[in-house]
Amino acid sequence: VALEEHGGIWMGWSGRSSGENEPEPLAQLHQGNITYALTDLTDTDVGEYYHGFANRVLWPICHYRLDLAEYGRKEMAGYFRVNRFFAHRLAPLVRPDDVIWVHDYHLIPLAAELRQMGLKNRIGFFLHIPWPPADVLFTMPVHEEIMRGLSHYDVVGFQTDHDLENFAGCLRREGIGDELGGGRFSAYGRVFKGGIYAIGIETAAFAEFAKKALTNKTVRKARESIEHRSLIIGVDRLDYSKGITQRIDAFERFILANPAQQGRVTYLQITPKSRSEVPEYEAMQRTVAEQAGRVNGALGAVDWVPIRYINRSVGRNILAGFYRLGKVGLVTPLRDGMNLVAEEYVAAQDPDDPGV
Repeated sequence: VALEEHGGIWMGWSGRSSGENEPEPLAQLHQGNITYALTDLTDTDVGEYYHGFANRVLWPICHYRLDLAEYGRKEMAGYFRVNRFFAHRLAPLVRPDDVIWVHDYHLIPLAAELRQMGLKNRIGFFLHIPWPPADVLFTMPVHEEIMRGLSHYDVVGFQTDHDLENFAGCLRREGIGDELGGGRFSAYGRVFKGGIYAIGIETAAFAEFAKKALTNKTVRKARESIEHRSLIIGVDRLDYSKGITQRIDAFERFILANPAQQGRVTYLQITPKSRSEVPEYEAMQRTVAEQAGRVNGALGAVDWVPIRYINRSVGRNILAGFYRLGKVGLVTPLRDGMNLVAEEYVAAQDPDDPGV
């Protein structure tokens, strides 16, 4: 919305690979007030930077899953190398008075690389995921490089008080930095601000969207197939941080402990595939599918499937309609950052007959 209103450049990875060839120059696409500047990455970059360090080290560490972090020097080097590559592609587009806004854990070192190139622009960073305490973060061999990278921003934004407190604790640990008061911190010779900027949705617009979605053919068919049953709905990207397997276990225990609910409630779990190239995610995809199948086989009947499991993306208009049909929105992450499912579910409810 900010870019649409004020204009600007959105620069990032195109999602495509150039094989092992040097990526072509930035492809620029103009839409309204926004210019999209996209770059490919090589296969090596995608493997080491994205599937490697970003999603097999930073992601599990930030979600407190030390048992899933897989360190490798090659992947660590790839993470910093690709951030340097992004900086060199971005710098020629930046004017002296531009404000640069960097998003998420994939790009933590970007400001340091831009500063190294001489850019003095105001640069902000916003983290979409949790920030761990020092005892967790410092298990990572390059934790100091990560902390140093964040110090090169003018503002570092987090989702919650807890995340900001953890970050401050990481600075204090081993004398890395100090908290100056008023949301200001000092570290590595720089002073910067840390803040809490919780993300929300356009509630009124989504509520209207959900109301209109009831006329959608797919939503109508779902409503008819549910019949008299109450619908429990869960919507999550396939990820071990979302608590999906624990949620299915809980639903099974609920049915076993409350036999009268058999045939009276249906649990719809929508879980699009995610990062299938990462072994932990590939294994989880099999686990969730097998778990849902086992529960359905053990508890289901000819006229009742306890769990309806959809392992692909669902259009936003259809999803809004499913939310409105739900009597229970089940959101049970083990550790999460920018999860808007609960807000979307509440906004989608019928005010005269809301779910919980």
